[in-house]
Amino acid sequence: MSIEFDTDEQARQFTSSGQFPGQSRSSGMAGWLARHGIIKDESSAGPILIGIVIFNFLIAGAIIYFFVF
Repeated sequence: MSIEFDTDEQARQFTSSGQFPGQSRSSGMAGWLARHGIIKDESSAGPILIGIVIFNFLIAGAIIYFFVF
């Protein structure tokens, strides 16, 4: 029984933070907002993301109100 490991160049370049060299550090919704120019950097994403969450709760509440009650 033998075990083989991948040792290609890309696997060696993978960093401990889960990023490949040259890959943007922006991730998730904050990264998406930054890539689309809605925010300048990820530190200003907090209020926008909180607004999105509140909007989603309002929509969910309206759906529950109109279709359940």
